[in-house]
Amino acid sequence: MLDLFARVLLAVVFVAAVVGKVRTRQGFAEFRDSIAALVPWVPARAASLVLIAGEAVAVVLLAIPGTGLGYAAAVGLLAVFCGGIVLAMSGRKAVRCKCFGAGGDVLGPKHLVRNGLLIAVGLAGAFVTPPASWEEPLTLLTIAVVLLAVVVAVHVLFTYGLVARVRELQEHSGPARNQNLPQPGKVIPSFSVVDTDGIPFTDADLDGPVQVGFFSVGCGPCRSLSDALLADPPAARFVSIVDGDLTDPEATQRLAEKVSGLGRVAVVGTDDPVLSAFDVMAFPTLIYTHGGVVTASGIKLSDFAGVAAPVA
Repeated sequence: MLDLFARVLLAVVFVAAVVGKVRTRQGFAEFRDSIAALVPWVPARAASLVLIAGEAVAVVLLAIPGTGLGYAAAVGLLAVFCGGIVLAMSGRKAVRCKCFGAGGDVLGPKHLVRNGLLIAVGLAGAFVTPPASWEEPLTLLTIAVVLLAVVVAVHVLFTYGLVARVRELQEHSGPARNQNLPQPGKVIPSFSVVDTDGIPFTDADLDGPVQVGFFSVGCGPCRSLSDALLADPPAARFVSIVDGDLTDPEATQRLAEKVSGLGRVAVVGTDDPVLSAFDVMAFPTLIYTHGGVVTASGIKLSDFAGVAAPVA
């Protein structure tokens, strides 16, 4: 029964990994980018395809009883992933785990422990693998249970993806998100926040053309907007307001350092009054102001098409 348990567990894990990485373009892209960050000298796209194919082959081999090939493939892949985790930790690279597609925490000891336990399961299963005999009911039971587990895992993952897609469509069919943005003509009320240099940033600093960007830790669109702004830095004064994450100070610091290339930076909490002063309800938000009055607002640079950018 240990052999059956090991095969089912590893097969379900690898099915979840494969489906998670190929279910969406973002999942595959983030997995590819994580490989590029860990081993920049390796063709990331080719390596990601080889690893995904290896995971799929491991699932097929695990469904064949009486052979240790499935265990060998699974343990080999897990060892490769452990090597990647060690590279990230030794090089102090803040690379997130993309084993199951988009999302994931920064690679660290817990991922090594997880993969180590799975390797132990694979080695234990390989050690007790009984010889295959098509006349034995347990052989057919092993095949049936592994295949059933794979089918259930695929069904659950695709159902999850379908629900996520339906929610996305429902959000897009609702009121335009721009309705929640500060509207042109809004006068910014009094506020005060201290930037990372210890200098107060107040409504008095909005005496001329100023762009104010609001970003949040772990926000994908925030990353895209900040990348676009850094690629073509604004001509006007720019102030970044970063919604920090108390549970992840390192990520907060990385985001603050990144947007510091645009100008002044202030790190605030989720309920800071400066967010209310600018009517910011979501991240990211980019606001053009002149003399303390909002002239334009949006969540991406394309929202400002045809709008003259403030010039210092």
